Amino acid sequence: MERSRAIDGVRKGFRAIAIAFVVATLLPVLLGLLLSVPVGRVFSLIVSTLILQANAAFVGVGFGLSPLFILAVMTLTELGIVLAIYEILDVFAEQSERVRRFTKSTEAKMARYPILHRYGAVTLIVLPALPVIGLYTSVVIGWLLRWNKLQSIFFVTLGWVLITGFLLLVALGLVRVVF
Repeated sequence: MERSRAIDGVRKGFRAIAIAFVVATLLPVLLGLLLSVPVGRVFSLIVSTLILQANAAFVGVGFGLSPLFILAVMTLTELGIVLAIYEILDVFAEQSERVRRFTKSTEAKMARYPILHRYGAVTLIVLPALPVIGLYTSVVIGWLLRWNKLQSIFFVTLGWVLITGFLLLVALGLVRVVF
């Protein structure tokens, strides 16, 4: 039984990697090929997005890429990573008794606050913009608080598009930020 769970966990881990590869890498490269964007620039934008998150918009503008192309590639990269993180977290919940206990405890606490359980995922719009939390942590927060997966993915992605769009406007000089 234990060996079967381990094999299932490995299989689901590979599924997470496959999702990340297809959505975060393959689709942006195909889009770049379709639009005659050099593959090296597409890969650089993908890696910059993984490391710098929404700040990679400045890298894309520095490469002279179209703002819509930058937004599309960065959103595909974000979506691939978000989906992969959810898969990995689900594997941890299935494989680890400690994580299972923690998620059950969280579900019980969230049941006391039905409005937060029902509408809490909306708060994920702002989390990708916060420097300390960012994209990756916002996914984990949505998962830990047991918010609806599709809603969480939607609101994280919406927040991502908004912050990336704003940073693109800043990078293009259309919005001036004074500090």
